[in-house]
Amino acid sequence: MNKEELIQKVKDLIGEGNIEAAQKFVEEHKDDLGEYADKAKNMITNFNPDEFADKAKDVFDDAKAAASEPDGIVNKIKDLFNK
Repeated sequence: MNKEELIQKVKDLIGEGNIEAAQKFVEEHKDDLGEYADKAKNMITNFNPDEFADKAKDVFDDAKAAASEPDGIVNKIKDLFNK
């Protein structure tokens, strides 16, 4: 794995809420990460589970709103393509 892939793995573990696994992964790959090791440690240290939960709730609420208004999702897709 290159450094970008290692950082992405850390992000994925954090995104899954698996902080301990992310910490272990960084520790096991700190030599491979080089200067990115500090960046990875900071991502883990600055992870806020409440903020993550709020963002996940917002995504769920947006999906729920779009599902209750079928034309809404179609219009959003059309907006993406400017049609």
